Amino acid sequence: MTLLALMVTGSVHAQDSGLVSHARASGPSADEAATLEPILQPFQPITGGETKDSDDVNFMDVNLSVKIRLTPARFLPRWRPFFAMDTRFGFYWGSRPHSPVIGKTYNPELLLRILPPSEGTLPGPGNRFEYAQFFEVGYAHESNGQLVHTLAQYQQQLLETPGRDYANDFIHRGWDYLDGVWKKSFPAGTHHLTLDVEGKYFLPNGLLQGPEDEYHSWEQSPEGKPRKSVDGVELSLDYPSEFAHFVDDGFDRIGRVNYSLKYLTGYAQFLEFSTVRAEVGAQFWSLPLALWVQHGYMSSLANYYHKVDSVGLELRFPSF
Repeated sequence: MTLLALMVTGSVHAQDSGLVSHARASGPSADEAATLEPILQPFQPITGGETKDSDDVNFMDVNLSVKIRLTPARFLPRWRPFFAMDTRFGFYWGSRPHSPVIGKTYNPELLLRILPPSEGTLPGPGNRFEYAQFFEVGYAHESNGQLVHTLAQYQQQLLETPGRDYANDFIHRGWDYLDGVWKKSFPAGTHHLTLDVEGKYFLPNGLLQGPEDEYHSWEQSPEGKPRKSVDGVELSLDYPSEFAHFVDDGFDRIGRVNYSLKYLTGYAQFLEFSTVRAEVGAQFWSLPLALWVQHGYMSSLANYYHKVDSVGLELRFPSF
């Protein structure tokens, strides 16, 4: 909670201090925004809610995420290096014996955000750090932190956690990958539509992971395939962008309704294995809620190659 409070406080500090108090026709330039952007920020959305996958029982789904700007605000303001970390946990409160907490994702990344000189931030109050356009390149490691690497270990896990679905959560997955992101916001009526395009290249042998650790033949799943078959190319749309990425301290019962649509596929077998996710979010008083449905792959790292239907409801404090 302390970390979350710091993030929220950092994101609204400029508004509280009177730096920006009214909507404007155009947001600050990239150079101006560099002096306002917090050092501590979310990396991926910070969320907490309930998830149900068709191949699993329901669980409390928690994602904690942070990125830290590594250089002073006025030093090369259009080149912004960050260290980022994203973690996801499943808390099986009442849905599995002894209500375990299962680590699902650990994802550190060193990234560089590049701001075009002609672009600043989107207009309006409360969204000074929603950059209208940027590019990012990064080197990342992602794993689920589990310890089952061999058939003998898996057979022992089946004895300790009866049920294949339960035991599968403990199979180790790990990759290093190169990451590239392009984000662009476009005027759409009185709001903005944001397009994000992300590409990942999974390294067969990485600096942190070593050899990639993915589907094993001893799992004997007819769906078994490498991650690059189902992941690596992602497109997402958010509308209105200023509602999807920021939270106001408002008093309306229901406000700031926003929509997101995401498409994911692999680059090894492009468009053959697809994932579609649709989300609708709204702010209930000061609580940002999101309802989402997903059909496809990557429901978790352990079961990344399973085709799954998922649904969830969560509190979401977005990234920017």
